[in-house]
Amino acid sequence: MKLRNAVRCTLVLMTLFLNGCEKNEVSVADVSELNCSQAVFSAEAVSGTSFTASVTVPYTGGNGAAYGSGEAVSSTGVSGLTATLTEGTLASGAGSAVFTITGTPAAAGTAVFEISLGGSSCSLSLPVKASAAEVSALEVKTAAADATASVAYTGSFTLAYTGGNGGTYAASTVTSTGVEGLTATLAGGQLASGAGTLVYTVSGTPASNGTAIFNVSFGGKSSTVTLAVAVNTSGTGQTASDTVSIAYSGTGATVSNSYSSQGVNVAVNGADVIVTATGMSKEIVYRLSGTATKGSFKIYSDYKFNLTLNNLSLTNTTGPAINIQSGKKATIYLPAGTSSTLMDGAVYATSTEDQKGTFFSEGQLVFTGSGALNVTGNNKHGIASDDYISVSQAAIMVKSAAKDGIHANDYFSMDSGTLSITSSGDGIEVEEGYAGISGGKITITSVGDGIKTSYEGTDTAISPYVAIKGGTLTITTSGEKGNAIKSEGYTTIGTSETLTLTVNGKGSKAIKTGGDLTINSGSLKLTTTGAAFYETSDITAPAAINCDGNLVINGGTLVLTSTGAGAKGITVDGTATINGGNTSITASGAKFSYSSSLSSEAKGFKSDGAFTMNNGELTISATDDGVKSETSVTMTNGTLYITKSTEGVEAPLITFEGGVTNIVSSNDGINATKGTVNGGTESNDGSHLYIKGGIVIVAGSDAIDSNGNITISGGTTVVCGPTNQPEEGIDFNGTFLINGGHVIIAGSNSRMTKAMGTASTQVGMYITSTSALAATSLLHIENASGTEMVTFKPKNAVYYFHYSGAGLAKNTTYKIYFGGSYSGGSFMGGSSGWGLYTGGTYSSTGATLKSTTMTSASSTVNTISF
Repeated sequence: MKLRNAVRCTLVLMTLFLNGCEKNEVSVADVSELNCSQAVFSAEAVSGTSFTASVTVPYTGGNGAAYGSGEAVSSTGVSGLTATLTEGTLASGAGSAVFTITGTPAAAGTAVFEISLGGSSCSLSLPVKASAAEVSALEVKTAAADATASVAYTGSFTLAYTGGNGGTYAASTVTSTGVEGLTATLAGGQLASGAGTLVYTVSGTPASNGTAIFNVSFGGKSSTVTLAVAVNTSGTGQTASDTVSIAYSGTGATVSNSYSSQGVNVAVNGADVIVTATGMSKEIVYRLSGTATKGSFKIYSDYKFNLTLNNLSLTNTTGPAINIQSGKKATIYLPAGTSSTLMDGAVYATSTEDQKGTFFSEGQLVFTGSGALNVTGNNKHGIASDDYISVSQAAIMVKSAAKDGIHANDYFSMDSGTLSITSSGDGIEVEEGYAGISGGKITITSVGDGIKTSYEGTDTAISPYVAIKGGTLTITTSGEKGNAIKSEGYTTIGTSETLTLTVNGKGSKAIKTGGDLTINSGSLKLTTTGAAFYETSDITAPAAINCDGNLVINGGTLVLTSTGAGAKGITVDGTATINGGNTSITASGAKFSYSSSLSSEAKGFKSDGAFTMNNGELTISATDDGVKSETSVTMTNGTLYITKSTEGVEAPLITFEGGVTNIVSSNDGINATKGTVNGGTESNDGSHLYIKGGIVIVAGSDAIDSNGNITISGGTTVVCGPTNQPEEGIDFNGTFLINGGHVIIAGSNSRMTKAMGTASTQVGMYITSTSALAATSLLHIENASGTEMVTFKPKNAVYYFHYSGAGLAKNTTYKIYFGGSYSGGSFMGGSSGWGLYTGGTYSSTGATLKSTTMTSASSTVNTISF
């Protein structure tokens, strides 16, 4: 009976064991076939456009198992995209899996992803459509050969573009003006992604001698191409039939007007010329030449037109030199090899019409051609438009302006050419639109702002931004609160060229933006020398960058120098994110004090929102704080060097997850604080410092100071505090836990210094010495078999140490040395002259064995004194 029961019990136990094993068995996702040919995409991909979509891929033979998200799979064929499997559970049989595709396709074509699931794989093909053609700059590469009047002509010219988006374009034609009878034809095609060329074929019979002008608009940009037409020696050359010629000569002007019977009236009073053109249906060219010291050109036109300035010198002492009272587009052509000059008077005659500058237009102004234009604005602006102003190829110099050098209402754009401005107001101002620069060379010296989009109204359709996609900019401002670049909206900078911005006035900024600021590329040199000043119950401080929105630095080389009292390197009201690039900040100005409670100090990088560094390099030298955030500081990757500061990094929440951080400070190297705890108290304000990864190297008075808590769970932390109390190597009001990582902290013999908390999960040592470890000496810890645990050289003499590492074990004997030597290694994290040695060999020759100690068998905290 007992045997039978024993057998029965044994069988029951085996059954329970087997059932338990069966229930705990993990099923691996498996499918028979993954079918990419029947995949369904949630959206269409377009070349050069950011893309996010899901794709549903059918499968058969699913086994009902769960699966996790997959690794990102990069596209081939068309690059720039990745596909990632979304986690889910297989059906038992047929079903479908979802992949997410993100990125920006580099070109049109087919993006191919080699995807897999449950042991099956297939090639997933995503069609990428070509976007509409768009370029960032367009200029003449090869001119057309000369033609002869009344002789059939065939030729071509080539335009070079940059910033092509891979888009397709249809065939198009451009008819000539100046000399009629010619047509330039572009065959349909597809742009390159980047730089390329466009070839126009020119054909026809030029109706007269002169200059044929082709105003080409393509991909959002414009360019002017000219073709010389010689006199036909077999007959008499004719003046271009669509050109009205006006030649100034002293106190008068001579007019040749072939449109006098077709709606173009030209009135001449001395050297003042007024054109009234009505009922036109094609662009007429008005060709201005000669010199007049008391003359002007005014035009009324109900159709767009061309204005050719051919070595024109025109001065009007009582108003604008050129006054366009037309809302239609005026294309201003400056022929190669010519130089024209315009000047107005300091006082204008009274008029009911707008006359806002030396060169004024009610409509759009498009400057083309490779000739030169010199403008002097004695009354107000140099060049002004109540619509937009565009510059391509031309060489424009505003030699002086009583107010703005260039003033536009809708927008200002430039893709090539040169622009030089000296003004007593702003260099370039746009009242109700944007400034877009994609090429050329701009030099501005102004008292007010350099480039400004000033709209402050409530119309959401108006976006007052600044976009710099190319070109070389050199801007110097000298007035109080003058900004080199100021936008009431957002600002983007992405160029391969150089921006040199220098501001000298009190409270001035090199870049001031009311919205977000994004820097993608470029070489930026920003300098502010003006000091802070008191204004309307507050202090206005200068800064190299002042951003009222969110700041993102994705790339580029930035050198920021602020030397004025209270000057800042970068200040951000929103969040600050660094994803790449190389940024150097020097904020060396003295403290500006208005009163005992109101002052401004020179800080390197200050943000009200979260500061995050994901990649790149940031180097800061600051009189006051290096990096300060009112919200949080997070270091995930990259390199942060703070070579000089009073406090290195300060925020309520500070997290180091990766990268290299090296901080030198005269006070707190890292200070976690909410700013609510007065000096001297030991209460916990709830702030927190986390070190989870990366390399963190700190030298300071209170090298690490938290008014709240400190948790170290990974990475390498190397700290050297002061020699003498009361300041410490590490100071905290809340808890200090070491749960991982490699940690060596050295500091003074302050009696306030405490060991790490007993709740720490990684074994650590709190070492106190009655004699100092000299700056020329070493702290070395090894186990009983001689395996190195840590070798540390302090920056200055120190007494107390916190040490913890993954190799440190409980109930184990260790030896602690002062002195000895280290050969063949280097300091971790590139520290100079002091720090944590790695990669070499320690020798105890000449060293003093300070302690042989066994760690606790139960506690993670070991207090060692000698």
